Amino acid sequence: MKKKQDNISVIHLAEYNLPNISENNNKDWIEFGDDNLYPQYLLELYNGSSINNAVIKGVSAMIYGEGLDATDREESDVKKESWLALNSLLHNSKKDTLKCLTFDLKLFGMCYVNTIWNKPRTKIVEIRHIPAQYIRSGKADAYGEVKEYYYSADWENTRKHKPKYLKAFDLKDRTNANQVLCIKDYSPGSYYYATPDYQGSTSYIQLDMEIAQFHLSNIKSGMFPSMAINMANGIPTIEERRTIERQINAKFAGSGNAGRILLTFNDGKDSAPEIVPINANDNSDSYQFLSQETTKKVLTGHRVTSPLLFGVKGDGSGFGNNADELRDSYSLFNNTVIKPFQNTLLEGLEPIFHANDINLDLYFKTLKPADFIDISNVGKLDKDEQEKEGIDTTLSIDLKDLQDIDTKPTKGMIEEAKKGLEWRREYGRGGTEVGVARARNISNGDNLSLDTIKRMNSFFARHEKSSKQSQGFKPGQKGFPSAGRIAWALWGGDAGQSWSAKKVQEIENVEQLTELSDESYESIIENLECQQINSEEWEIVEERDYGSEESYEDWADRLIQKKENFAVNEIKSNEDKFSYLDKSTYRVRFKYAVGSTKAKKKGNKSRPFCDNMMRLSTGGFVWRIEDIDKASEAGVNRQLGHKGKKYDLFKYKGGVYCRHKWKEILYRLKKGTELKDGQSLDNDYNKVDTIPKSYQRKPKGIKESKIAPINMPGRGAYPGKK
Repeated sequence: MKKKQDNISVIHLAEYNLPNISENNNKDWIEFGDDNLYPQYLLELYNGSSINNAVIKGVSAMIYGEGLDATDREESDVKKESWLALNSLLHNSKKDTLKCLTFDLKLFGMCYVNTIWNKPRTKIVEIRHIPAQYIRSGKADAYGEVKEYYYSADWENTRKHKPKYLKAFDLKDRTNANQVLCIKDYSPGSYYYATPDYQGSTSYIQLDMEIAQFHLSNIKSGMFPSMAINMANGIPTIEERRTIERQINAKFAGSGNAGRILLTFNDGKDSAPEIVPINANDNSDSYQFLSQETTKKVLTGHRVTSPLLFGVKGDGSGFGNNADELRDSYSLFNNTVIKPFQNTLLEGLEPIFHANDINLDLYFKTLKPADFIDISNVGKLDKDEQEKEGIDTTLSIDLKDLQDIDTKPTKGMIEEAKKGLEWRREYGRGGTEVGVARARNISNGDNLSLDTIKRMNSFFARHEKSSKQSQGFKPGQKGFPSAGRIAWALWGGDAGQSWSAKKVQEIENVEQLTELSDESYESIIENLECQQINSEEWEIVEERDYGSEESYEDWADRLIQKKENFAVNEIKSNEDKFSYLDKSTYRVRFKYAVGSTKAKKKGNKSRPFCDNMMRLSTGGFVWRIEDIDKASEAGVNRQLGHKGKKYDLFKYKGGVYCRHKWKEILYRLKKGTELKDGQSLDNDYNKVDTIPKSYQRKPKGIKESKIAPINMPGRGAYPGKK
């Protein structure tokens, strides 16, 4: 028997960590990788590794967020026109162009934009995304500038798919309508191409692919029979063997041939083949370690602060063990990874925006979950920064007082005011002394009073039509700058107009949050009658919040018992007006009390209404349920309530941010009753007058009487308040 030659091969995991970027004299393009297929290699890593795939998808989605927006799009007519121009450009382009650019920027470390100029070459009418794997850079000229790029659908077969020349984007040379703009960040050692930020972990990403492939092949191709049948009665013919094999498989093999059968034919047991398995499963611990280490290295390469951000379960180390750490890890990841990507893309697109006269403070709307917003830091950010952080700056309840409103002029207002003062000195026209004084305040960056802001808003409303439509308002018109244009600038210009309008709305919102003025609350107190209960006849037994399941009768019965041989008609209380909650031996009244211990902002004071009510309460006064309701229904006319509606004293007490509540007090008749258990309180309290005929039991709002408005949704602002 001729001895066969055995060939043993060892699997080698190819390394492609650092791509070779080379210039070939026979080719017009710069090769990317030894075989000019490095981008295709990155694509294989993306498609082959589940961890790498999840992170790249997640990061690109976070970069794009909810698309582009601008903080200053409503600031002036010029900004509005820029916003319309941007939307027109994006509308004429494919829907997912920006999203594809963010994806390539993460996957390849760079992205390419195909710009389409209009016929006169005055602006760009469309932008298109070109997948980065199809583009190769041309050679730089003597000045180090790349003037051309090359496109091929298959760089592995350039004979069939010949590279196509594409002109590099150039604002000065607009000869070609189709141009290509490359957007990339600085990459050390690579002038023509950028490498992805996870470059250092590509070997581990490939290892992740190989581990998965090894386990898959092991299961699919491994020789692990579940049944061995040894026939030692001779060797049948080939046709007989096949028949026996089919019959055995039909009889014993499970669904999908999951259980394999090893079938041997021999002349006797002594000549049966020996099967020696190579047990690879003994290394399960090693493979588990290798798998965990690979996951850790891949996530490190992507600079992931917490694997839970991408739905990947970590090993329990690092961030991600609780909500606070997850929030911190998101903040770190957003600031060190996501924002730099966003800035790279926006800076790269700047030449395109410049060509179309788009000058805006652009940002990508964040995908940050609401739970990740740190409310304690919101107040430290200005409105534009809050907007970029994904905080809705148009919320119906703006939680601040008038003194917290930012009244400092914007940069645009300061520039306009300075320009107005210079024009007035030069041309000797435009504006009044009041306007000049206003310009000085604005140009100095002084905080403006609320009254001044309101006057500014009135000025712009009165003069917008006459000033803007007059000759000389716009550059290029005869008589520019006109007196109206100079006056407009003195008050802060378009920036001042939009700013003052927003601030006036802000002022109105905060003022309306309080629901009622101090004068209105004085009217309430005048209609809210109170008297002191005669402490010689009545004694306080207990206080409680409204809402107890125990009825008033059970409450009194639990604490008070009538004395033997006591006749109810012996007692006549002239000073004490009857309430429907009262019985002959007990009284129920309401007391104004502290309902929240939340700290006040520095400088904030309690409203006069609450001060007076607490003073009365401390002085021993209490109120009947009917009188509180009467003050809500009749004592406060509709002009005092929010948008002409009735003001509910049980629910809103002293209005938004109020820290008080109503408490129920149980009194017992001293002469005819005695305590069962419990003790009377040290202080005495009091009460009120007649029951209106239209009075209804359990007035609206009484269920919320025990809740301080500061602890209510919206801090006690009227529902639906905008």
